[in-house]
Amino acid sequence: MPKVRPRTTNKANWTMEDLQRAIKLIVEQNYSIRNAAKTMNIPFASLYKRYKKKFDKAPRLGHQTVFTPEMEKEFADIIKKMANIFYGCTPNQIKRAAFEYAEALNLKHDFNKSTRLAGRVWFEGFIARNNISVRKPEATSINRVTAFNKTEVGRFYNLLEELMEKYKFLAKNIYNCDETGISTVQEPERVLTATGQKRVGSITSWERGKNITMLCAMSAGGGYVPPMFIFPRKRMTPTLEKDGPTGAIYKCSDNGWINEELFLQWLKHFTQYAKPSAEEPILLILDNHASHSSLAIFEYCKENYVHMLSLPPHTSHRMQPLDVSFFGPFKAAYRRECDLFMKSQLLQRITPYDVASLVKKAFSNVASMSKAEAGFKATGIFPINSNVFSDEDLIAAEVLQSEPIVVQDLADSILGSPSVGAVASVSSITATIELEQNSPIPSTSTYCPTTSERVTTRLSQFDIPSTSKDLTSVQNFIQMPKKVTVAKKRQGRQKQHATILTSTPIKDALVEKENKKKAKALKTQGKGKGIGKKSKPQEIRREKVKKKILQDSNDTSMSDVNTDELCQDDENDDTEDASNLCLVCGEFGRNNETWYRCTSCGHWAHADCTGWDSAYNYVCDMC
Repeated sequence: MPKVRPRTTNKANWTMEDLQRAIKLIVEQNYSIRNAAKTMNIPFASLYKRYKKKFDKAPRLGHQTVFTPEMEKEFADIIKKMANIFYGCTPNQIKRAAFEYAEALNLKHDFNKSTRLAGRVWFEGFIARNNISVRKPEATSINRVTAFNKTEVGRFYNLLEELMEKYKFLAKNIYNCDETGISTVQEPERVLTATGQKRVGSITSWERGKNITMLCAMSAGGGYVPPMFIFPRKRMTPTLEKDGPTGAIYKCSDNGWINEELFLQWLKHFTQYAKPSAEEPILLILDNHASHSSLAIFEYCKENYVHMLSLPPHTSHRMQPLDVSFFGPFKAAYRRECDLFMKSQLLQRITPYDVASLVKKAFSNVASMSKAEAGFKATGIFPINSNVFSDEDLIAAEVLQSEPIVVQDLADSILGSPSVGAVASVSSITATIELEQNSPIPSTSTYCPTTSERVTTRLSQFDIPSTSKDLTSVQNFIQMPKKVTVAKKRQGRQKQHATILTSTPIKDALVEKENKKKAKALKTQGKGKGIGKKSKPQEIRREKVKKKILQDSNDTSMSDVNTDELCQDDENDDTEDASNLCLVCGEFGRNNETWYRCTSCGHWAHADCTGWDSAYNYVCDMC
């Protein structure tokens, strides 16, 4: 913040009301300027300048700022609008631009000429005077920026209004569902330590954790459906459900992600709690992930009075109630529970078997009616508010999706039409050069005469020396993103939009999708059978033993003793199977399954159950 200097004088202690009273004494009661100044306790020079020269500014202490208020306002407008299109300026960019601009205008300043940057005191004073703050931005992908546009958002609300008018959904029957990832490695919270200590650490479970998918749903009326957990494993075990949320269901998949079959199972779980009927149908709002749409899902929803509406792609960060109001507080609460769990015992680790109990504690602390209602209200879903997002929220997509343009045209589209009296209006500048942060001041011959004339006229009002007449706007001292023509992308998946996933026209596409899937399965049928290189060594050994028994059974020269010994070896293998069970799921292997061996205890586990990408230095959860 700027330096705080305590007031030590009574100068400039009068107000604009005192000024008006003094002028009234002069005009109406024929007071002299000196007597009016003495009566109202205003300095004679201040009253004289404001009365005779029509100067109506409020009193202030301190030296004059480097730039006039109009110049600073132009700076501030550019900074705010650049932030709105996700190309915000950094403090160093603004400091450098301020230095270059002051040098170009030949203004008196005390900026650092060796680093060619404005000072910290000027910068902090500038942001305080112009209602600007330094914020850490949220990383937002280009897809999210461009997809959140007026056309796609308007389409979603039109479909929402159409469904609401047709089915008259109650607040308790409007749901939003979405998946989120739960990791076994928590992000540590802030801790207390000695002042000046350079390195501060906090213990975590692993260097790289396992990601578990959790599918949640909440209603506009404040209700929550018990979540579904999806673990990255081959088979389930009851120990994963220990102390989990009441009513939750637990499934597994090879990679821990949701798929069409698992989503259909969740829908059956969901309808048990939501209880849709012909009189009270359900509206389910969700993203357009591929796992949310299949022929079986379509038919189940039709039979059970569930209407699904998908959000526009890449807009869930602004339009999905769970993302807006629930997942943020839930993740923070989950991190706190993980921290408490880790610090409750020395060298305690978080394994997939502990996740359910930790989620239960965090979920019960966060899942409140107010959060659900706030999420639906903030996104304009319930009550329906298609104007919940202003033009300022949607301007980024409009600017960035326009035709390829030069730098200055992009500046015009950001700033809009020029304001009367702005210093060297941006729209009047025809130059298209880009200035790097360390680039020298541009030559005055680059700019057109009309710009110079307008700058000279405007600067003369601020008593700026005439030597600074051929100058550009502030805009040319702030690095702008240059929009270039991008090569045409190869044809990929058709662009998606907000869609009613349970509408009749969708069925034809789902039938075609199902037929293609069956044809592909039929084509690959029979491939990959038998014992391959990735089979468990124990299985290979057992197959070899059985094969040898069959071969030797036809050998008449083989004695009964040898046959008994061979059978005894096979029995010994069976007794050793207990040590070769999968450490995670506790089952034997099947054909074509990859296994990893723990480098510490030597026991085996399915590769898919471990969550490791390779067997290199694999250590099981128990070790």
